[in-house]
Amino acid sequence: MSLLTVTDLQISIGGVSILRDIDMSVDRGKVLGVVGESGSGKSMTAYSIMRLLPVGSKASGRIELAGKSLFGLSESDMCEVRGRDIGMIFQEPMTALNPLKSIGDQVAETISVHTTISRSEVRRLTLETLTKVGLPPDEFPLSRFPHELSGGQRQRVVIAMAIALQPKLLIADEPTTALDVTTQAQLLILLRRLVDEDGMGLILISHDLAVVANTADNIAVMRDGVVLDTGSVKNIFSDRRHPYTTELLEASTHVPVVNESELESVNPEPVNPKPVNPEPVNNAPLLEVQNLVREYKLPRGGLFKPVRYLRAVDNVSFTINRGENVALVGESGCGKSTLSRAILGLESIQGGAVYLDGQPIVYGAERSLDQYRKMQVVFQDPYGSFNPRHTVARLVAEPLFALEKKLQKPARQQAVANVLERVGLQSSDGSKYIHEFSGGQRQRIAIARALISRPSLIILDEAVSALDVSIRARVLDLLAELSGSFDIAYLFISHDLSVVRAVADRVLVMKDGSIVEQGETDAVFNSPEHPYTKKLIASVPRLAYAV
Repeated sequence: MSLLTVTDLQISIGGVSILRDIDMSVDRGKVLGVVGESGSGKSMTAYSIMRLLPVGSKASGRIELAGKSLFGLSESDMCEVRGRDIGMIFQEPMTALNPLKSIGDQVAETISVHTTISRSEVRRLTLETLTKVGLPPDEFPLSRFPHELSGGQRQRVVIAMAIALQPKLLIADEPTTALDVTTQAQLLILLRRLVDEDGMGLILISHDLAVVANTADNIAVMRDGVVLDTGSVKNIFSDRRHPYTTELLEASTHVPVVNESELESVNPEPVNPKPVNPEPVNNAPLLEVQNLVREYKLPRGGLFKPVRYLRAVDNVSFTINRGENVALVGESGCGKSTLSRAILGLESIQGGAVYLDGQPIVYGAERSLDQYRKMQVVFQDPYGSFNPRHTVARLVAEPLFALEKKLQKPARQQAVANVLERVGLQSSDGSKYIHEFSGGQRQRIAIARALISRPSLIILDEAVSALDVSIRARVLDLLAELSGSFDIAYLFISHDLSVVRAVADRVLVMKDGSIVEQGETDAVFNSPEHPYTKKLIASVPRLAYAV
């Protein structure tokens, strides 16, 4: 008998059908991977199993855990099931954890709520569980708070909370989306080990087919609230009974292609058009970073202790040429984002220099508008980088208010309409608000905002890491087209090496604030020289059955 059986599950919210005819099962000691695009119903299926549906929802069908119907339980009984029999790992650990409580208290709370054991026994079990997930107390005291941990360490705390009472079923909703490849590999090994050692059933929800393929025993492919394809990992990849499965596989290994006909058909007039008779081509690098140093002052260890500094960026040097795509990769905490902020002039530097088009980057109020115009940024979370009270037209036009103050309103409106159409949206979308768009559409709006000033360089900080594979493929195609059309250079900051290999001309590998290896993309991936680069590449999950 299966550990979990879902039969003919139907969910509607406000009369709108969300899930239809869902059938799936999980055995003890097995992993079921649930894959599909954003909005396919993956997370809603997980919430249905946990009985955490939104107000106004209606559910029918059967969900049985170890032969017991979950739909037949009262809410108080279901509270006992959650945490004790079913554990859940949420996608974003920082929002799943209480910032005001230590990690020890949060794991202990899960245990004490569902048991009547003594405080000393709760502490013992807390220490044992955190050690089990790779957070031993001698290195990670129970008194630490979530903000004192890295993303991977916070995710381990969430896992510890979910498995503290050795639940029969564990649900992991996108547990590795925002993690670098080495941390991701460690967590996937941990989850697989917990399943094998404790005999748990695991539902692994992900948009990354490679992650699922290397961890799961069986796969369910979802789209528009329906399970389209199910089977073992090997059969799913070899049979591909549904066209959508093939579509997902192709998107997972997608290489961006510039569509020349699209470049010609949609070519909006720029705000600052290039001169009819341009100057001779300048062969000098567009961006030069020379021996860049960025340090942070640390708290004194005592009243008479010396001042200490953390060198987050240590003598980094590299160049980016016009129209070139360069990727910066490395684990969380290696200094990638700090380096990007220094390049953008958002943080002061303690050594070295940054040159844009041959001119040094000026830090502070004396910086010229031309430098702001030539360099733009696209952030990882587009929703968090927008003001939700402004329309999309106002958000996209924001750079123009600072850089083109003399531009009249009709010209500004036309520029916004042109750039929205250029990134695959409608000019009428300018009257909408950011919450009315999907994740992929929001990222296109962020790209439109960066593009409207006609920059020479765009820094993309994890710009596609949270997107599902099909949307990611379309966004990467868009970026390739824009680079070809406007001769834009990109600095891709990413932990996703599969994306880097598909889009970058050159790769910079960063570790502990230093560039440890750089070179042409194929050379770095095929013949890595530094041990750390070899470790990164070896950690990348691969679609073995898809080849």
